[in-house]
Amino acid sequence: MKYQVLLSLAIVIPAVAHQHFSAGIIDANSNGLPDAGEALCFAAADPETKVFRLLARPRGQRCGGHYMLDETPRTLFPADAFSIVVQSDGQYELAGDQHPATGSWLWAEIVSVSGPPGSRFGFWETAAFTPTHLLPANEAVTDVAFVLSEGIDDPDEDPLGHIHGRAWTADKPGDYVIGIRLIDRSTSGPGGGPWHQPSRIYQFRFTAGPSFQPQIIRTENSATLTWPSQMGIWAGVGQSGLVFRILRSNRPDGGWQPVGSVTGTTADTVSFVDSSPPAGAAFYQLAYDWATP
Repeated sequence: MKYQVLLSLAIVIPAVAHQHFSAGIIDANSNGLPDAGEALCFAAADPETKVFRLLARPRGQRCGGHYMLDETPRTLFPADAFSIVVQSDGQYELAGDQHPATGSWLWAEIVSVSGPPGSRFGFWETAAFTPTHLLPANEAVTDVAFVLSEGIDDPDEDPLGHIHGRAWTADKPGDYVIGIRLIDRSTSGPGGGPWHQPSRIYQFRFTAGPSFQPQIIRTENSATLTWPSQMGIWAGVGQSGLVFRILRSNRPDGGWQPVGSVTGTTADTVSFVDSSPPAGAAFYQLAYDWATP
């Protein structure tokens, strides 16, 4: 008797703190100072070296009905959560080695969105229940930015920024590439303009929809499938996991029939026992349903 699962493997590891991508400047003349006209950059950690996973969120929750990534604990890919921060000039935190000039006011600008046909990508802000921006993929993007510095546009202001609560979101499974550049919107620089030139465009890569393969154990009269229980969501108080439907067929290209369902919990894994598997080859799929509230 042969059993196969049409899904790929993922690793379940404990939740860890989210990461920071720190905005600073390119010290073009190597004098250790943030001079006017020097370009912005990501000074600590490179966001282009990572792929961020957006996972399904149940209906009725913040970002419900969307694939999303925020800072709540996740079973799958717990290290993917991130914030874009700005180095301090020393007024409120220790001065960063590549901190922007005092008086600069940093923002992140989304300049391009590519993704599956007909999809949309964007983000939600803290406590919001509708997306702040939801941008059509593969179309021109104009004037979409979010603030990074915590102060105001003032010549004496620390450019420091350490803002939490943003949730990235997409409405279709697949791969997304988001072009983001750092910009300075201050007006206290030379000539009443910004202190710093924009950064180059960084390509942030996201994958919406988890990809994992349940483990399967067969005995003479049964087949047991085990997989990550929550599919990466945080099942806290008052929040249940996704409902998984188990489908079975004797061929990999169709003929799928439901054989049961399981609701995810706060446990690391969940299992389903097929107590009457067919005598020949059997193929299994997991399906889950979610929709906007």
